Amino acid sequence: MNHWKQKLEQEKMSLETMESVLFNNPELGFKEKKTRELILKYLNQHNITIDQDFGVSGFSIKVGSGKPHIGLISEMDALVVLEHPNAGPDGAAHACGHHLQSTILSHVFKLWNEYKDKPQGTLSCYFIAAEEFVDLDYRLQLQAENKIQLLSGKQNLILQDAFKDVDCFLSVHTMGETNKPSMEINASLSGFIYKKFHFKGQAAHAAVMPHMGINALNAQILTQNAFALLRETFQEDDRIRLHLITTNGGHSVNSVPSDTVLEGYVRSINPEKLLELNDKLNHIARHCSEALFASVEIEDRMGYMPLIQSRELSDLCLPYIEELIPSNNIVDHQKSFAAGDMGDLSLFKPTIQLGFSGCKGLVHGKNFCMANADEALVYPAYVLLSTIEDIMHNPDKLSRIVDAYPVQMSLEDYRKMHHI
Repeated sequence: MNHWKQKLEQEKMSLETMESVLFNNPELGFKEKKTRELILKYLNQHNITIDQDFGVSGFSIKVGSGKPHIGLISEMDALVVLEHPNAGPDGAAHACGHHLQSTILSHVFKLWNEYKDKPQGTLSCYFIAAEEFVDLDYRLQLQAENKIQLLSGKQNLILQDAFKDVDCFLSVHTMGETNKPSMEINASLSGFIYKKFHFKGQAAHAAVMPHMGINALNAQILTQNAFALLRETFQEDDRIRLHLITTNGGHSVNSVPSDTVLEGYVRSINPEKLLELNDKLNHIARHCSEALFASVEIEDRMGYMPLIQSRELSDLCLPYIEELIPSNNIVDHQKSFAAGDMGDLSLFKPTIQLGFSGCKGLVHGKNFCMANADEALVYPAYVLLSTIEDIMHNPDKLSRIVDAYPVQMSLEDYRKMHHI
């Protein structure tokens, strides 16, 4: 596979240029118009055109035909980090490295497209909007206008059955700052559900007639205390996190609070436990409110499902990673409380998201940026190209992985989960 190293060395300046351009043009989810233009400008220069246009959710490109069919996944959006030096007017900044994904996968696809000895098989690359679960008011507006059904790009493409012909998904993502060249395989991501509890009581003068009121804040506090007592039942292997904030604690200090709002996420790496815990939280909130003669309205919004990577697919990548990274610098099966909509893809098909080093600063922080182009651009591109070539020349390897993959959900069940 040394020919890919030579090709990527020739592409290094192009990789660095595109990374810089995208880094300096961050856009929030479902608003990636400039990002789309910049990616397409590069692709069009190399005679690559759109295969499928998904509107605000993104687009795809394709080369080849038949099986195997590999899907590359790139996220295009930024997130809000107001203090980042490259933040746009709306605070958008590439502090999660999605611009690196777009740069890497654009060049991977271009090189594979130009490869004269490529065997039979199809390579698709999906440039997808809105992975970060932010700017929700805008997304809810798009939803109300029937421009999207769900709040992330991949979720909408799943509902459109855009990936029906794809056999597996390959992607990459920054590991953040490391003190040595590293790569990561088989990392798990949590799933999460967004929750909003609106507690309702009855206002009254807090000093003169508190007995005439129903204290919504007390109902909320009792609920939160019960949540805290529930924590001792959380099992460590399920990686459960419950983080909530009060977004409305009442309106006047001399009035019994008539309504309060508690919002946040519940997370778990275990899909079944996530849904089970969500039901328990709702049960607690209703009965704690009832105990104090208040009521509660509960809004659940399914976020992302846990990412469980295909170890067998990662194993195909491992020899090429070991060409670049010492084995003791390869991080295997790290469990994370972070979440991403790659998890939704892993419900249906073998999926991997390789981690790479070469960045500095905190992920989602004000000082995040690329620090080493070899580690952050060239290395992941090499591993992907080598793995793609291996799979295309040896389709039986992927067939065995696909046949043995434990599909977790049907498309119909996915729709039901999202009440669609």
